[in-house]
Amino acid sequence: MVNRIWVGTALILLGLVDLLAGWSIDQNGGNSGVLAATSVLALAAGALLVAWSGGEVAVRATGGLLFVAGVAVVVTHHEVWWWLPSGWVTPVTFAALAVALVGLAVLLLAYGFSLAGLSGALGLFALTCLGFTRLPYIGSTNVSALHAWATALGAMALASATATVATRRSTVRWRATTAVAGVVGAAVTLYAGSDSYEVYASDGHHAAVILGTTVGMVACLAFAVIIGRRRSVHVPLPGGPSGHGGLPVPDIPEPASPTPDPVSEPESLSPRRESVTPAVTPGQGTGTATAATDTRADQPAAAQASAATPPAAAATTQVRDRLQTASLAVGLVIGLTTILKELVAAALAIVR
Repeated sequence: MVNRIWVGTALILLGLVDLLAGWSIDQNGGNSGVLAATSVLALAAGALLVAWSGGEVAVRATGGLLFVAGVAVVVTHHEVWWWLPSGWVTPVTFAALAVALVGLAVLLLAYGFSLAGLSGALGLFALTCLGFTRLPYIGSTNVSALHAWATALGAMALASATATVATRRSTVRWRATTAVAGVVGAAVTLYAGSDSYEVYASDGHHAAVILGTTVGMVACLAFAVIIGRRRSVHVPLPGGPSGHGGLPVPDIPEPASPTPDPVSEPESLSPRRESVTPAVTPGQGTGTATAATDTRADQPAAAQASAATPPAAAATTQVRDRLQTASLAVGLVIGLTTILKELVAAALAIVR
């Protein structure tokens, strides 16, 4: 842990020094784009190393922040060009795109993938896209493209959140809710994409809107179809047999098995029965007792080793469950907000 912190801190300091040096070189008329891109990658690597020593929450949060920062650089440097030197545009854009992809992979795949984590990440990305639309000096075409992506991500967050609950509960009601959420999300995504599509905009704007709308619709319909076709899984209740769906079954007396008459039993079977039962000698009994005593003597050490592990595993599981629950709540809230926002906008457009 200490090595990761020190190495990560050193990379962060090295990235900051390289950025300052590159800025000084650019102000003096030199070309420091490669140095700036290298410093961006060093900063991202150092942040991930430092966060990795803080546990799952820190790692996932750092991955999300890196994704947002990378996307922000890629989206804004074309419009808000004054804060990024002209010689840094191409190398820093590629570096920021790489940082965004790595951050997304860390956010979704670190410590295992889950639908709850996906719903929360999609919800935060939708909120980020809505926040990008409020940036100053950003063009209208970028605003409309971000609006389409925000709606698509919000619909996907809602569909994945309901799919998570349907997978855990595995009831017909939640599967139907997931299907409805997927269909409504796909319809709202299509409406937002058609509303954001500007005919006289650039080809990049058209590609961004079409891509976001297509991804959102396909993902929402996929959640609706996959979860809707799942079969119900009966979870056994405590104390009930699994073959009856966990419900207690009354005790039914079984017919008594016929016992052979000892008088009519052939005498030839008696020696075999006696040969099956071994005779226990005093020496063997002492050896068995000694072996049992030795086994019991070894049990406390193993019991202490096994008793020390469950608390740590239980604490890790508890933290992970809380993180997934929070992520699920974020996906549900932001997804519902995004869908309702588009429905209200559509209703106002029809009234006007």
